[in-house]
Amino acid sequence: MPSSPTILIRPILLRDHNEEGRTSTTLELFFDLVFVVTISAIAQQWHHAVISGQLLHGVISLVEMVFGVWWAWMGFTWFANFFDPDDVPYRLMVLVQLLASLGIASGIPDVFEHDDFRIVVGCYVVIRLVMAAQWMRAGHANPALRPFCNRWAYGILAVQVGWVLFGFGLSGLTPLQTIPFFAIGVVVELAVPAWAQRAEVAPLPHSEHVEERYGLFTIIILGEIVLVASTAFNTALTDHKHLATLMVGAISAAILAFCLWWLYFGFLGEYDLTRMRTAFIWGYGHYFVYGALTTIGGTLAALLEQVAQDDGALGRTAMALTLTIPVAGFLAAIALLRKVSEWAACSRWLMASGAVFVIGTAAGAAGGAMWTLLSVCVATAAFLASEIVTKWKAAVRRRQNQGAA
Repeated sequence: MPSSPTILIRPILLRDHNEEGRTSTTLELFFDLVFVVTISAIAQQWHHAVISGQLLHGVISLVEMVFGVWWAWMGFTWFANFFDPDDVPYRLMVLVQLLASLGIASGIPDVFEHDDFRIVVGCYVVIRLVMAAQWMRAGHANPALRPFCNRWAYGILAVQVGWVLFGFGLSGLTPLQTIPFFAIGVVVELAVPAWAQRAEVAPLPHSEHVEERYGLFTIIILGEIVLVASTAFNTALTDHKHLATLMVGAISAAILAFCLWWLYFGFLGEYDLTRMRTAFIWGYGHYFVYGALTTIGGTLAALLEQVAQDDGALGRTAMALTLTIPVAGFLAAIALLRKVSEWAACSRWLMASGAVFVIGTAAGAAGGAMWTLLSVCVATAAFLASEIVTKWKAAVRRRQNQGAA
């Protein structure tokens, strides 16, 4: 029986938000894989900022670049969640976005080193313009959703005017001077989805698909930490002077990555993302999750490099803070996400966040980079163990209550 002909162009139709068994497409997975190059570039530049002692400049650039990459990824992810786009024009437009993301990666060093946003902003605007075109296509194919799609498209187009002015018209500004202009752009970008969702007819997201997409991107960013551990292993094998300490540091980094993975996927909880308030908290809250993990990857590389060189531009306390703050921030971000459904669990995570910060900073100030890494690793693992026990006890109580009933 002959196969049906390939459809080169087809309408971008709305997907059923109750569709069963829906998973990420291979194109979505490829999109994530390419985008992680930009995450790696950010982590590398943060690593250099820590080693050179340029913390203020590094932090500002880190916050700004993580937002740009995260928001570009968000736009693609949520559009693909609502609609069923898989024809030749869509794939070619995604190719343009992928090429632009590689351009962002190439321009990130210019932001960290020279405060030059032109390449990054230019490529980001290309990604967003393509996204606006996709929304227009969806609006044309779904007349009932046209106001919703047009709000997305016109909102995106309007914001890009501001980003072009920011990247090309405000050259020469110091990192601190860029903050108010950047903050305005962020607020307007974040307001566009909320404005679109207030259209008279707006679709509901597919909850399981959204959770899977965020989880997959989390794994990819965690891979950056694993890469750091692997690099430290290789360095240890060639640097016999620091063999023992580097091996311990590499193992600690790998264990820390494993603990963060377990805490995210084992204890984040379940959410009904068809409720838009929950969906917005979930989506926007992941900026802090992704930002913290990206920072941890770059900091671990800097800590292990300092161990290998017995030297660093930062003092012990400052170096310790570069790891304790993002790890504590990761736990706090998960706590706030869990607050949507479980306040009791949220309070435990916030206390753990504070404990990791205090223990890691104190140990690092007293003993240096290796003690920072070891103490943060042990504290995080201890919290993970306590959560496992708490979850096990809760499961036992549920079984006992069901048996009594």
